[in-house]
Amino acid sequence: MPPNIEKGEVALYQYNKLRYSFICLEAGEQHILASDPWAFLSSHLQVKLSKSRGNNKEKIERALYFAGLAEDFYKAAENVPLPAKGTLLYYGMLDLAKCYLSLNDVQLETTHEHHGLNLPLGKVNTVEVKARMKDAINIFSSFSEILGTPIIHPVEVNFQQALSHVPEVHGIYTSLGHIKKRKLLPINIEFQVNGARDKIFTEIVFQKEQESKVETNRFLKGERAKYFKEGYPREGMFVYRAKRRKSYTKDNLGRIYKNILAEYKRHDIFTILTSQGYRYYVDLRPGEFPSICYTLLAMFYLGSAARYRPLEIKSLLDGELRPLVSEFVSLSPRQYLYQMVSLVTNKECVIPFSAI
Repeated sequence: MPPNIEKGEVALYQYNKLRYSFICLEAGEQHILASDPWAFLSSHLQVKLSKSRGNNKEKIERALYFAGLAEDFYKAAENVPLPAKGTLLYYGMLDLAKCYLSLNDVQLETTHEHHGLNLPLGKVNTVEVKARMKDAINIFSSFSEILGTPIIHPVEVNFQQALSHVPEVHGIYTSLGHIKKRKLLPINIEFQVNGARDKIFTEIVFQKEQESKVETNRFLKGERAKYFKEGYPREGMFVYRAKRRKSYTKDNLGRIYKNILAEYKRHDIFTILTSQGYRYYVDLRPGEFPSICYTLLAMFYLGSAARYRPLEIKSLLDGELRPLVSEFVSLSPRQYLYQMVSLVTNKECVIPFSAI
């Protein structure tokens, strides 16, 4: 055990346990149970609209429009098979992104708009990602930048490679033999305080049995190596604690909590929505964009290839990637929807257990 390491206590705020979220929650805030995320999204935007005026009202009206359009595309896709299903789902997912961009002051409707993605000529199963444009709004680039990852240079992404960065299909991706070991490490993130209850810190905990399943030796790499050290030992677990403990008082704990959530954006932590809420994973071999961007990119490929590359999409759907594509189209649109509703509303939106 490292010298002078103190066992932490659970951090509370007004008797509520502080917990990690990919959303910048208020301290102690609980998740929202929503079996109909579309209704929750619309209601949230309608309430905001009733309290807004001027330019702010206009951008919320635009966001409401895109949210409604996204719902229509999702519903239209429900009873449509591949490959047409991919086109409808892509436009639904694109409009959710545009809803989010509208609320983040991206000036849609003021100049030319470009998806920011295309299918390059002469290349198969490939998407070209464009960087920011001077005379047009690049939707994909703007989306990635607001999520914390600017796109500086154009890059080409293979469709299969994109799916390797979509968390909810990572299990079948590995099982089908596309990679030897999983790259997503399941973790628990805990907020703790010291015995005097004047310092707050976090610990990341994961099972030692993960050593045989993922490359756990890659955990302390990059920004994580700078941020974490060994934590208080637990039986059968690896424990890593933030090197810096933060002083807090009852009055500033909410601000300190949000600062910590912001710091975690650098640690390649991704989420999957389950029946027990969101589960979190460290991506030990992260891609160039946030995982939700890879979901949008992969659906762009399916939707665009369906319209412009008939022989290519037929070959894909008749080939060895068909099980992976089917799993992606089955799981990812709902995951994307709940995460986007959470981002737009700044509330952690989850599926009620009774709705599973």
